Amino acid sequence: MLDGWHDFYGILAMAAGTLIGAMFIVASIGGRNMTRTRAAAVASFVTPTVIHLSVVLLACALLAAPTLARQSLGLIAGVGGLIGLATAVRICWWVLRRKVDHVDRLWYGGLPVLEYVGIVAAGAMVLARIPGDIETLAAALGLLVVASIRNAWDLIIYLVGEDRSAP
Repeated sequence: MLDGWHDFYGILAMAAGTLIGAMFIVASIGGRNMTRTRAAAVASFVTPTVIHLSVVLLACALLAAPTLARQSLGLIAGVGGLIGLATAVRICWWVLRRKVDHVDRLWYGGLPVLEYVGIVAAGAMVLARIPGDIETLAAALGLLVVASIRNAWDLIIYLVGEDRSAP
């Protein structure tokens, strides 16, 4: 069922794993001289990015399992996507209530919601044997990585550019 997709999911998993490691390094180095309030605000953006990358890493690991049955894939994608969707909606609500740029509202809040909707849809498509199911899952996970790359870069630029002389 997933023949031909092994390399694609391997690349996504490597990207997600590498970015998770980079996020931990940047957060620990960049957060060293921050006030407690500012560090909590930054963590509120770092944590969702790490969560999304972890979802991609876990999904790719599951998809690499040689004995994964179609029905199991559909159930895992559907249930996992619903859990991710609930989390993404909560994060989106949090982001929308903050004073952040509209672009950041889109990338941190809106796009992850749409990507998890794609994962849920892919799970349903797998269970219903609708053509394009694996492609839909691949697109949703790929876009989740793209959004996370953008958000990780945004956070790195923010942390590096922060004025360390300010109280």
